[in-house]
Amino acid sequence: MAQQVHTRLWSEYVGTELTAPQFAVLLVLALEPGADQRTVGERASLDKATMAEMVARLVRRGLVLRRRDPADGRRKLLALSQSGAQAVREATGGVVRVQRTLFEPLSPDEQLELVRTMARIARMEPAAVAVIADARPTLDAQRAIGYLIRVAQQVHTKLWSEKVGTELTAPQYAVLDALETEPGADQRTVGELASLDKATMAEMVSRLVRRGLVLRRRDPSDGRRNLLSLSPTGQELLHRSTAGVREVQEALLASLEPHEHAPALALLAKAARL
Repeated sequence: MAQQVHTRLWSEYVGTELTAPQFAVLLVLALEPGADQRTVGERASLDKATMAEMVARLVRRGLVLRRRDPADGRRKLLALSQSGAQAVREATGGVVRVQRTLFEPLSPDEQLELVRTMARIARMEPAAVAVIADARPTLDAQRAIGYLIRVAQQVHTKLWSEKVGTELTAPQYAVLDALETEPGADQRTVGELASLDKATMAEMVSRLVRRGLVLRRRDPSDGRRNLLSLSPTGQELLHRSTAGVREVQEALLASLEPHEHAPALALLAKAARL
């Protein structure tokens, strides 16, 4: 949910010209001009394939310059173009607003604790962590809470794939779990329980209905409302996935001491406005 809040704030304050991962790449290049593509990908927490595709896109947009390393033809050296440097400057104010808004529900001590916690969940070095307090010309991506949330989400996605598999995504599991808790609930209520916006929820329910995992019918007392329930197949898949979901949660928090789990989840919930 914290990732969803971050995505919404990014769209509101930064816009759609640059995604958060693209900004992370440009920011690394602002801090380390001439770095090779592998190093930039590591700094921005992007896998090799994603980084290659993103760099190609940024080069086509004229934001990044790419050349072969004369000392090693297999390495690609990257630098910001003038347009890329301007894009970083223009986006920085919005990025800072995103970080500050994410922090708004938290006290200064809670902000610092959340950053430390997210850095540990994201498997990052403690030395890379600090709270952003002001808008500097360039921001160290590893010091941004939004960046830490994104990297932690990548860790979660990897663990989910390993332990739950590909039959259900995490948001789909949340929908099925909500329907087991409140069978026959209307679509809007289930979306709220699963922390999904209206459009995402509508698309997801249609997909789950097509797969035979969810049953949908019109509310006889209000034709505008859809009432949802689990199908037997959906219930079976939910129960079969639950052990893996529990393992994901345990693995995600494995870098924290047991007594830190509840406070960490409470801080995340507070930042996510839950």
